[in-house]
Amino acid sequence: TGNIGLVHDSTGDYPEALSHFHRALALYEELGDRSGVATVTGNIGNVHRSTGDYPAALSHCHRALALHEELGDRSGVATVTGNIVSAYVGMGSDAEARQLLATMDGMHIDEPVVRIHRELLRATLQERSGELDGAAVTLQRALSEALEHGLRYQAADVHKALRDLALKQNNLAGYVEHNNEFTRITEEVNGKEATLKMAMQAKQREIDAKDREHAQHMAVLHSTLPKHIADRVARGETVNDHYDNAAVIFLDIVGFTTISDRIPSGHVVHLLEQIFTSLDAVCKRHDVIKIKTIGDSYMAVAFPLESSSSEQRAASAAIDMIASLDALEITMPPELGDTLWTKDVGDINVRIGMHCGPLTAGVIGTARMQYDVWGDTVNVASRMESSSEPGRIHVSSNFALALKSEMAKGRNSEKDRSQFPVPSSLRERGTLEVKGKGMMKTYWLE
Repeated sequence: TGNIGLVHDSTGDYPEALSHFHRALALYEELGDRSGVATVTGNIGNVHRSTGDYPAALSHCHRALALHEELGDRSGVATVTGNIVSAYVGMGSDAEARQLLATMDGMHIDEPVVRIHRELLRATLQERSGELDGAAVTLQRALSEALEHGLRYQAADVHKALRDLALKQNNLAGYVEHNNEFTRITEEVNGKEATLKMAMQAKQREIDAKDREHAQHMAVLHSTLPKHIADRVARGETVNDHYDNAAVIFLDIVGFTTISDRIPSGHVVHLLEQIFTSLDAVCKRHDVIKIKTIGDSYMAVAFPLESSSSEQRAASAAIDMIASLDALEITMPPELGDTLWTKDVGDINVRIGMHCGPLTAGVIGTARMQYDVWGDTVNVASRMESSSEPGRIHVSSNFALALKSEMAKGRNSEKDRSQFPVPSSLRERGTLEVKGKGMMKTYWLE
């Protein structure tokens, strides 16, 4: 990403250069790569210098310089110091530029590119102070080094500076000589740059296509899986988690089969969508994870959190579910036709059952992924729902005891206390036979 920014910078596409450099900077910071952070921060400063935003350029370059000094990176220090001098020269702060240039003269600089850049800056300051002959000597020294090391870009820059200087000196022969060389090298370089730019554009299109594909993939994952689970799947993790304790909620719409028989099939989907959308909002408010819907049944799990217990959040969510559905006004799109039946439906009644205990959670499938939970806790919660009554919340003795314990500790969160208080009534229902479990004492949560 940083290299792509360099290409955009070299071709004058500064907005794209900044975009890629900032992306690279975020990646380096995330990885804790301080050397990468220093380099890209300096690159951002260079782009601001190229656009004439000298305050931003100096701010980034000084930050980069400090990082290079902390890292003991002698090469980075020399490079960034030269860029700071260049910013001072660009903004006309010649005194500061000369002072920092003297500091560079005391450095051991290994890179010929940095040395040539330093001499170009020195020649500019000499020209401004009227030292034209001195500037010519400085530039000839820089040109010799550029040619010695085969640095064509730098050679072109020096020929251009010598051409402009020759014009000031009325040196026609020198002007023609350096202009011809500058033109020749520039045309050769531009041909290569055009090829490189086309290659870069093709690469950028490839990157954009991959980004769009990834975004679409993540959208699909987030539409089928809880966000934190989708993110784990996207990172390539195998989601297979065991929880020592979680609270499972089962909800079933009472008499839905009768309702669905009385209304057009197209209306059934819209009715369920409104009901389940309301329940989804309840789950979000109470940090409860929706697992799935099966027909007119709804299943959710309150996984353990440090801030509150699973039982507290599940209890508050269950009470909120009943209240939300009591307040739900059924509406249908006019294009579906006659919707007078909505007036005869009345309140949406549900049965709810809850149990808590250990369970396993994971993602199954590849073409159509599904996040699901398994274990005896799930089975018992289902039995609590099927043996519940309309408009009531049926809980196991394990759930009731755990909730009473948490209530005694006063651990329910401020949010739950103020908006959806943990119920103070856990009324014993009695002992009843639960399929596959035998006789169990259960409670009504009110």
